[in-house]
Amino acid sequence: MSDIAFLFCTFIVSMSCAIYFRITRKLQNRQSLYLYLITINIGLSAAFSLISNFIENTTVATGYLFFIQYTSQLILFALHQMLSPLYTVYVMMVNGIGLNKNNKFFSVLMAPFAVVELLILTNPLNGFIFSYDRNSNFVRGPLEFVTYIVAIFYLLVSFHFLTKYRHAVSKKTTFSLVYFFALTIVGVIIQFFVPFFKLELFAESISTLGVMLSIETDNDNLEPTTRVYNRQAFAGENVRLIHTGQSYAVITIGMTNIRFFQRMLNYAALNEVMSNIADWLKSLSNDIRVFRAHPDNFSIIYLYSEPVDVDILVKKIADKFTEGWMYDTALLQINTVIKVAMIPQDFTDPDFILELTDINSDVEKNGVTILRSSDLESITRRALIEHALRNALDEDLFEVYYQPIIDMDAKKIVTAEALLRLNDPALGYIPPDEFIPIAEQNGLISDIGVAVFEKACAFLADERTKSLGLNYLEINLSVYQLIVGNTISKFKELMDEYGISPKQINLEITETGSIGDSNSLKTAIEELKRIGFAFSLDDYGTGYSNLTYIISMDFQNIKSDKGLLWNSDNNDDSKILITDTIQMMRRLGFNVIQEGVETKEQLDLVVDAGANLIQGYYFSKPIPKEEFLRFVKNFSFEDVINK
Repeated sequence: MSDIAFLFCTFIVSMSCAIYFRITRKLQNRQSLYLYLITINIGLSAAFSLISNFIENTTVATGYLFFIQYTSQLILFALHQMLSPLYTVYVMMVNGIGLNKNNKFFSVLMAPFAVVELLILTNPLNGFIFSYDRNSNFVRGPLEFVTYIVAIFYLLVSFHFLTKYRHAVSKKTTFSLVYFFALTIVGVIIQFFVPFFKLELFAESISTLGVMLSIETDNDNLEPTTRVYNRQAFAGENVRLIHTGQSYAVITIGMTNIRFFQRMLNYAALNEVMSNIADWLKSLSNDIRVFRAHPDNFSIIYLYSEPVDVDILVKKIADKFTEGWMYDTALLQINTVIKVAMIPQDFTDPDFILELTDINSDVEKNGVTILRSSDLESITRRALIEHALRNALDEDLFEVYYQPIIDMDAKKIVTAEALLRLNDPALGYIPPDEFIPIAEQNGLISDIGVAVFEKACAFLADERTKSLGLNYLEINLSVYQLIVGNTISKFKELMDEYGISPKQINLEITETGSIGDSNSLKTAIEELKRIGFAFSLDDYGTGYSNLTYIISMDFQNIKSDKGLLWNSDNNDDSKILITDTIQMMRRLGFNVIQEGVETKEQLDLVVDAGANLIQGYYFSKPIPKEEFLRFVKNFSFEDVINK
């Protein structure tokens, strides 16, 4: 009855592994799913083997009892034959080679399995795989050896992928798979030569348990290239430590020029460098955990004993990066920004800590730069603003103000610029030049742009606005909005909803944004022009555009940058430059909007130069919708000029 005991243990071990997978929800990736299927398969195989062997050991089965015995054995063979291809696919998922294979590849790979399964399923007709004698004893069939040959085939395929792509996984993973595969082979060999010793399934269940414990336990929290903990693990660990009141240090090592080395070396070489750095960091102390929460940096959580220990650790890291990293015969000098935050003194919000992992693009110094405490206040501010932006979208807190633009020939307001404003309940007024770059970096600019566009459409659809006789409305458009695929379709939907024509809207793109060379950007601009939108070039004079490009874009308006105008108050060269620029643009046939006009002297300067559209505090600051409607209705050009 020892065979029954082995089979019972196999069933318990396998089903326990399957239950563990379900409890821990480890089925979010393919490799875990395949190991889960393996555990289920072994458990079911053990169950049917138990039934078959119990009947065989206790009685000479006849009638329905023999039918149960035979059917159980048949199902056992069919299930058990699935194990070897499942193991092969699992290996391919572990090292990643199976992720990019198509259905044709897997169809060919599964062909031997399909042949054996066909032999098994037709066994009642021919007895090729197994049969029972007149005493209901199990007898091997003449083609049973084929099942072993096919199993060996899949074993060799697994070993091939395991060795060929061994560098794609850690040494621990490779060793675990080799060791536990070997254990399975031992069980198979023993049972082949000693059929009554049912050790094969038991060895397979123990092997699966070992693979699960050694490979799957932390896999969801590991970054695949360096095998250190990932962003998800970093966020979770900070939540756990903060909630339990721990004092610790977070050290983030941002490598600001690492992309240069990717171009200089290659992807695989850079991965090796990153792995070497990760291994070195892990060797620094048993009290640290190393994370790769961003492709260009590493982060360390250090449960220090004394604050001075943090200084010692930071110095070691700084010294090593100053020294450089050897790759082959090259010494790589990686520019590094080391951010050191003491928790909870510096941060108490896990989201703010996660911001540490973002590269600070403002820091472009060579060598190693160390930022501490007060140096990190900008991170807190950025995180607060990002939260405010999300809240503003959810709660509809964005407002659109309107600044009138005066036609100096017609002596009246002919258009206006829609300008975004945000007053956050906690932070108060946040300037656009502070929150818009953040929105562009985190991707919120698309949703914000659509929200502004909708408010502008609602403004144009208002009967009171229609009565003002505005020619069109200027709306700012970020280049990042154009990259998002659904921006144009959203604009069209909103215009249809509010009954707005593209001719009523002029889209302003900045001089820096207008020079983008990406095909997607150019395609988007051409599509908007085809729909009927006109464009204005904003901030002309900041030094990026060339005249050939400006002429080819066929802008309706050129908006002269206010900075150059303000400099002209005290700088004769700036005065000459702005005068010549306006005159040139007018000769080329463009309307010139001069923004930032605040004094009569500035007005006279740009009007004499030829600027025909004026925007600035001299006439009005940006004002809310209702105030704007009253302003335009009561506007008197002469009263303003003669004030």
